[in-house]
Amino acid sequence: MKAIGIHHHGDASQLVPLDLPEPEPGPRQVRVRVIASSVNPADIRARSVAPGPRRIERQFPLVLGYDFSGVVDAVGPDVEDLAVGDEVFGSPSLFGQGANAEQVVVDSRTIARKPAALSHEQAACLSLAGVTAWECLARAQAATGAGAGATVLITAGAGGVGHLQVQLARHLGLRVVATASRPESTALCRELGAARVLDHATEDVGQACRSLTGGAGVAVAFDNAGGRALDQALDAVAPMGTVVSIVPTPVPVADRLFMKAASLIYHVMGAASMWRLDPHAQGRALAAVAALAAQGHVRPVVAASYPVRELGQAHRAIESGRTVGKIAIRVADGW
Repeated sequence: MKAIGIHHHGDASQLVPLDLPEPEPGPRQVRVRVIASSVNPADIRARSVAPGPRRIERQFPLVLGYDFSGVVDAVGPDVEDLAVGDEVFGSPSLFGQGANAEQVVVDSRTIARKPAALSHEQAACLSLAGVTAWECLARAQAATGAGAGATVLITAGAGGVGHLQVQLARHLGLRVVATASRPESTALCRELGAARVLDHATEDVGQACRSLTGGAGVAVAFDNAGGRALDQALDAVAPMGTVVSIVPTPVPVADRLFMKAASLIYHVMGAASMWRLDPHAQGRALAAVAALAAQGHVRPVVAASYPVRELGQAHRAIESGRTVGKIAIRVADGW
């Protein structure tokens, strides 16, 4: 089986062609012939040299690619509702081998049928980021009870997760304040329904959010980039509010949350499935996002598409921090 992966942690130059055994599905697993994948910050973190102990120890050679869309070509025992020939999309386990390969084996309970309205490239760009956006909103609403009309801050609103969060939040009736800095990012946030777009490079985001909410701040602030974005989310959140972050960061936050009686939630895509708390949780979230995509309520923005042989170039584009939406990887025809 052809794949692109790494033998060692390092920069994008470590991504090389691999020839691996064809994987076989086990109980409750399916094997998917991959047509498209995508690139996420999770790929960059898995590939890069970590500054300290790694959160997940990797086995080499390692295939990255934590999004896929393709066609089921083999089914393991005890699989329900999926058969050879079904078009599906989803995210491989963050602990295992990814989808920058001709085939990938995944837990059938964590994936969903591809919406007919989406191309394989679009579907691949919707899976990890879409589940992340959906689960973050669900956890925030459970924590705060924020309903229609509540104001939320979405940092990096034109990014991979952010641009989907903007759409999902608008669908739920929330008033969205997004951050961006470049003209194309600002324009995308407005196009997707943000009521206000703040320049995170030049504006006082916290003060602007307080002005927009009568002095209190936002009910929920989503940190999608870490660092300065987290700092701005902490400043913008209202007393008794919630910050939801998807980025591991060493920034100290306790003192800033305490006097507001505010909360910080860290979220990792599919955590309930990953830790075997609910093996169907990731699949349910993905199916919910797929249904909204089929109805036209959410759409992934595919900013660029690379053949898998140019995966290193796609990684460098993500690392530049200047992409909007998502980057697709053409696998089936990209060797």
